[in-house]
Amino acid sequence: MEIIKYGIGIDMSKDKFHVCVMTLYNGGVLKVKAQRKFGNNLNGFKILVEWIEKNRKEKHLACQILMEVTGVYHEDLLYYLFDKGYSVCLEMGKRVKRYLEMIGHKSKNDKLDGRGMAQMACERKGKLWQPGSPKLLKIRDLLRHRKSLMQSKNQYENRLHANDIRFLKQKEIKHSLNKLIKQLNKEIALIENQLLKYLDADPELNRKVNQIANSINGLGWLSVLVVVAETNGFHSFKSRSQLVSYAGLDVVENSSGKYTGKTRISKKGNVRIRTAMYMPALATIRSKPSPFAALYKRLKKRNGGISKKALVAVQRKLIVLIYTLWKKDEAFSLEYYKSQIEETKVVVPA
Repeated sequence: MEIIKYGIGIDMSKDKFHVCVMTLYNGGVLKVKAQRKFGNNLNGFKILVEWIEKNRKEKHLACQILMEVTGVYHEDLLYYLFDKGYSVCLEMGKRVKRYLEMIGHKSKNDKLDGRGMAQMACERKGKLWQPGSPKLLKIRDLLRHRKSLMQSKNQYENRLHANDIRFLKQKEIKHSLNKLIKQLNKEIALIENQLLKYLDADPELNRKVNQIANSINGLGWLSVLVVVAETNGFHSFKSRSQLVSYAGLDVVENSSGKYTGKTRISKKGNVRIRTAMYMPALATIRSKPSPFAALYKRLKKRNGGISKKALVAVQRKLIVLIYTLWKKDEAFSLEYYKSQIEETKVVVPA
């Protein structure tokens, strides 16, 4: 038998990571070549590269490294391996978990997880990871921090409201909550000003974001910027269906034979994009002129007056529209949109 591929699985943790090197032979046989733990630091990364090259005898053969998303613990090693020229695939934890269950793993520890990911790297061809734009990554992190501050602010406002209407009102609690809300408002304003500075420093990004936001009533520049930053400027997306799936707005059916279950959206995707599109979807429906009002009313009527399904469809439409306008570098045209809708209508003969 001859080796045809190397697969390397890396199970990350805060201080250390476990690595397994596995070989795939031409008869489909898998064999563990080496396993070892390394420190999650620069010295550990250097030792890892030397160890990989030592166990990778046939340098000309394909070698795929598979890592699991683990918060931020994996990022330093990910960038280090990419800079060294390795083919690295970054997989979601749920996908890795399902694969390990499929191949029969019942127990869980670092050694087994590393071995399972090495097997996954051998048997499957993953999507190679590419680093995002540093500027968009900074904008993305600022937007995420702003969202967390907004959530904290809403929580404090709810507590303040509860304190104001309860029987035994606490002046000390009210004073404390007002101070916290005031401070959060200042922090949110500072972040928004910083985001505007980033946009001013990049005229092309600023132009494209505002071109889309200003052409659609109800859609703000912050909402457009969230979608652009979370998708790295749509760099890795080749179709609208990929974007819809990434946002978790793809339709999932549940039927078999005579059984027909409920059809719903997967929600297995970037929740920040779905959240960012909720208020703009409401605003675009109510704004005048509204290109999405007819879509909303039609779907609401079709689903027995349930507005949530219709609103989700408008969110999906907005995301796809932002993607299309960004790729074409165009502003939204209501006349063109109406003409496209008219062309898609099916004329039923009398």
